[in-house]
Amino acid sequence: MKYLVITITMLCCISFTYAQNIHTPAEIFKIIEESELTYELGILEEPIPVPDRSSRLNYNHYYRTTIDGKMVTYAYEVSDETKELLGLAEKQYAQNDYTLARSLYLQVLESDSNYYEVMTYIGQMYEAEKNYEKAIEWYKIAIEHNYIDYMAHWFLADAYYVLERKEDALNEISIALILNRNNPRLRGSFDRIYKQNKLSTSDWSFNPQIKLDSISPVEYSLKFDKDWLGFGLVKSVWAFEPGYSESMGVAKGNYSTLEEKEAIASLLAGLSKKQMKKNPEFKALKMALDQGMINDYILFETVLTQNPHVAYQLPEESILGIREYLINVRGNVK
Repeated sequence: MKYLVITITMLCCISFTYAQNIHTPAEIFKIIEESELTYELGILEEPIPVPDRSSRLNYNHYYRTTIDGKMVTYAYEVSDETKELLGLAEKQYAQNDYTLARSLYLQVLESDSNYYEVMTYIGQMYEAEKNYEKAIEWYKIAIEHNYIDYMAHWFLADAYYVLERKEDALNEISIALILNRNNPRLRGSFDRIYKQNKLSTSDWSFNPQIKLDSISPVEYSLKFDKDWLGFGLVKSVWAFEPGYSESMGVAKGNYSTLEEKEAIASLLAGLSKKQMKKNPEFKALKMALDQGMINDYILFETVLTQNPHVAYQLPEESILGIREYLINVRGNVK
């Protein structure tokens, strides 16, 4: 336990600039030390693998609109007549009859002008015919009507890529990935376009090396990798300490980015420059902090990986902020 004591002592002595209401590592450790609960601290024996997030996907069956100044997301409601037309259009598309497929999609739009997804399909038909300018026109129409249509952003990016409109492609594929964080097929286009712009495509993950367990109603365990001690201490307090989340203005059981900010602040406080350079997730974290993009880092690296549907509730300016993080930070981390 000698190493553990030394690490905790060092962590508590490190100074760091904290946002209002965020506790320092020394304050967090004092809460644990004075707690009525018992916290057992130990070194993590084996690395924790990156979770499989292949099932955490968004689907393009939703549209967003604004009602009384509030964003509202709805699922498309498709009539039997529309389903029949869509089925016929898909059949013609499979047979490479893009003109007839497009005509059927236009019929769908005539009968249901709010079925914005079809606008993306019409763009696809033009793109299949290599009429990229017309395809771009329709993708933009789809995005104008439904900004969260990740497929429209994705296909628009691919069309820009073909036309070597590098910056436009970069901007759109970044938005597409934000709107569907874990989609592996979309990731293929993302990598291709980022390489075209000479940006990094390293697919690292923010994967905390901590393990929290309940031993009894008053005993809890924290196992951690040495780099993640500060992060783990904060997570322990939020998870187990009675009344702590409420004292931070967050109802028990509710998620808050404040928890992530506090944990990340303690994580950063305990990292050396060598550690930051060695691990891409730490390097990106420091770069994001320096560039005022810590909220964007948290949203993209922690929130959207676990809950990609949150992207549908983000205002456009937030999505554009995350896009800048992707390009200027993640794109420059090897």
